[in-house]
Amino acid sequence: MKKHTLWMTIPVTTAVLLALAGCGGTNSNQTSAAGSTPPAAAGDSTQAEKGNTAASDSGDSGASGSTETAGSNSNGSNSHPELSDVNDVVKSVRSELKMSGAVLPTSFPLPKDRYLGAVITTNTSDAFLVNFYKASKPAGLNDPSLTKSNSKVPWLASYEVKTYSNPNQTDIFPETNLDNFPEDMTVDLGHGIKGMVEGAAGSQYLTWQEGRWTMQIRSVSEDQMNNPGIAKKMVDYLETHMLSAPKDKGYVNVEYASGGKTVRVTISWQDGKQIHQLKTEQVPLDALQMVVSVK
Repeated sequence: MKKHTLWMTIPVTTAVLLALAGCGGTNSNQTSAAGSTPPAAAGDSTQAEKGNTAASDSGDSGASGSTETAGSNSNGSNSHPELSDVNDVVKSVRSELKMSGAVLPTSFPLPKDRYLGAVITTNTSDAFLVNFYKASKPAGLNDPSLTKSNSKVPWLASYEVKTYSNPNQTDIFPETNLDNFPEDMTVDLGHGIKGMVEGAAGSQYLTWQEGRWTMQIRSVSEDQMNNPGIAKKMVDYLETHMLSAPKDKGYVNVEYASGGKTVRVTISWQDGKQIHQLKTEQVPLDALQMVVSVK
C-alpha cells in the first residue's frame, strides 16, 4: 500500500521556540508488515510453535494489477479492532478483499488457548493472499505484531486465489494416470478406492484419485512411514466431508520431511480461470478441514 507523507508548514518563529524548548516533531510511526517466505522445513500440529513464515509459490499469474502489502494504515496506526472470534476475523478479511465474490476458509484447527490472526499480503481484483496465525491473544486484522521480524507467533496457513489468463499452463497440477496400474502396486484404501504405491530416488509415494481430485503422499523411504494408514484416514474423512468440486482438477500434495515428524500440505484446485491454493504445516486432516470449510 503506497504511503503518503504528510507535510506540515510551521512558522519560523514557532519552529525556533519549539527547538529552544527541546520539543521535536512527532514521528510518523509507519510500520509495514510484509509477507514472509515459506518455512524450509514443515511442521505438524504437535510441533513446537514457530515464528511466522508463510507465502505463496504457486506459479506466475496471468493477473494484472499491483501487489499490496498489508500493515498499518497511512497515518501509521492499526485501525482494525482486536478480534477474538474466528467468524469475526474471517468477516473482517472478506470485507477488505477487492476480488469480487472472494471465498475463504471458515474453520481452523486452533488450540483452545489460541486466537486466529490474519494478515492480507496481496489484495487486488485479480488475486489475494492471506496468511493466518495462531496468536496467543486477540489481534486486529493486519496487526504488525504478527509479522514483525522477531515475532514468535506461529504461522497456521496461507490461502491464495490467483486469476490466470490460461490456468492450464501452470505446473501446479501433475499429469496422473492411475488406470490399469499393476496389482502388486495396488493398496486398498477403503470405500472402494485404491491407491498406487511406488518408490523413486529414496522416496515412497502413494497416489489415488477421488473424482477430479488427485491425492498424493510422499515420504522418505528409510523412514518406513505408514503412508497407507495416513491415506485411509484421509479417505474416511472425505466420505463425510465434501471438498470443493474443481472445474477441471484438484490436487492434494502431502510431503513428509526426513524423519517423518514434519509435514507440508498444499491443496490446489481450479475454478474457471482462478486457482485456489491452501498451504499449511498442519497434519493432513487439519489441512482438509480448512479446505472443506471454504465458502
